[in-house]
Amino acid sequence: MAEEYLRNNNILVIERNFRTRFGEIDIIGYDGKILVFVEVKTKIGHDFGEPEDMVNREKIAKVKRMGEVYMLDNNLDIACRIDVVAIVLDDNKKVESLKHYQAVY
Repeated sequence: MAEEYLRNNNILVIERNFRTRFGEIDIIGYDGKILVFVEVKTKIGHDFGEPEDMVNREKIAKVKRMGEVYMLDNNLDIACRIDVVAIVLDDNKKVESLKHYQAVY
């Protein structure tokens, strides 16, 4: 769902589930010339907060470290940012809401 949304909003998705020793980046893509590392959070319903509430400073720091590894591994020296896509599903697992937060870091 997140990948389809990003593609429909002019993000060129180049990789999914990039793993490093620090963890995993859900989606990597380009928004024009900017490299975008996307953290996707999905949950059913609104109990216990919204999915974006689960992306704290610690998680952003981990994505940043993984992004640095990706850039080193691919010999990239370009502008980049971290985005968050937060998806809430209803009880039938249909999308109730999808929010895209750009440049959270």
